[in-house]
This record gives sequence, C-alpha cells and structure tokens, in this order.
Amino acid sequence: MSRLPDKTVIVTGASRGIGRSTALSLANEGAQVALLSRDQAALEEVASEVTRAGGRALVFPVDFADSSSVPALASSLLAQLESVHALVNNAGTFLEQDLAEMTDDELRHVLDVNLMAPFVLTRELLPALRKTRGQIINVVSTSALQGYPQQSGYCASKAGLLGMMRALALEEKPNGVRIHNLCPGGVDTAFIEGTRLGERLAGQVMISPDDIGEMIVFLLRQPANVDLSEMVIRRFT
Repeated sequence: MSRLPDKTVIVTGASRGIGRSTALSLANEGAQVALLSRDQAALEEVASEVTRAGGRALVFPVDFADSSSVPALASSLLAQLESVHALVNNAGTFLEQDLAEMTDDELRHVLDVNLMAPFVLTRELLPALRKTRGQIINVVSTSALQGYPQQSGYCASKAGLLGMMRALALEEKPNGVRIHNLCPGGVDTAFIEGTRLGERLAGQVMISPDDIGEMIVFLLRQPANVDLSEMVIRRFT
C-alpha cells in the first residue's frame, strides 16, 4: 500500500498524546497535516517535528469547549487547504465524577468537547470529504462500550459519539465517505494524569500513543473497497 504524500489530514487534539503521535506518523508518510488544539505553542512545536519528519503542517488554534466557534474554524480550514482527504476526531476531555455529585456544567463541558465539537466539525467538513471520497477516523474509547465507575459523564459522551458515527457511516456510504471508529483503552498519555483512574493504572502495561498513531495511518492506507468500521484496542496484560 502506498504512502500518503498527496493527502491532507486534519487532526484534532494534535498538541500531545495520540494527536501528536498521529501527526508524526502521518509526517513519516509525507502527508500534509492540519494541527488543531487550544495550545498554540505546543502546536507550533509539533508542526516543527512534522516538518523535520518530512511532512507539511499548518496550525489552527481552537478551544473545542466552545462548539459555536467551530464553523468559523472549518471555514478557515477550507480556505487554506486545497482539499481534505481525512478528518481525525481525536480531541477530548476526561470527567471523573460520581453521577450523584456531578453538576450540570461538568456534564455540559464533557459533552461539548467530546460530542458537540466533533459533530459540528464533521458536519462542516462533509462537503469537502465527499469531494475526495475521504475518511473520518474517530478516536472514541472503550468507555463507549461499557460503563466504568466515576465515568458516567465521560461514558455518555463517548457512547454518543460512537452511536452518531455509526449512523453517519450508513448515511455517507453512498457518497463514498468511510468512517472508522477506534475504541482504545488504557493509553499512556497525560489525559488521566492526576485522576483516581491514573493512580489505579500507574505502573501497569499501557498502550503507546505511537501505536494508535500507526493504526490511524494503517486505516488511511486502506484501498477504497475496504471498510474497517470499528476497532477495539485493549491493553494486553
């Protein structure tokens, strides 16, 4: 299967963790990467790493907690990119709270970042993705498939994203847009740093973010007649 020198891929949450690893994996394939995150300084550093690795990068700072800003972001992306071949919905936030103690604002925040923002960005970019018969890769979570204590809000956001994208895959099949959902558990990033979950997992075997980045590249390299709609990735302990 060929490399990706003619592909433009948008990666959200690209300043660290899975997003950064994905951007560097794409750079190794020669792709152009649009890097999205709220941390502009970190994005600039990732962009430099992408360039050194042989890719091309553009930086787009955005705070996905404000989904109302996403349409303008999408317009900026489309104005600066000649075409869009893939969107990687990776940006997310974690919420660890008993439902009985959860506030409306806490739930609203995790839903805004994990569900509303990818919904709006995907909707706005669909016309461009239809033109290229592109791909959408969603970094979901095993929390979309099962419940975990103190994660009811987080599970709700990820289950909502998975359900939405499963339905969208059927809607977009006639347009040639393929959708892939990755559901990893226990990835070694700063995502759960300082949480009770992080304390419980400390010292255990974890999935590397580089492994997820390589899986995303693997999906993007599949021929148009192959549809890998869902992958569940668990720690092998």
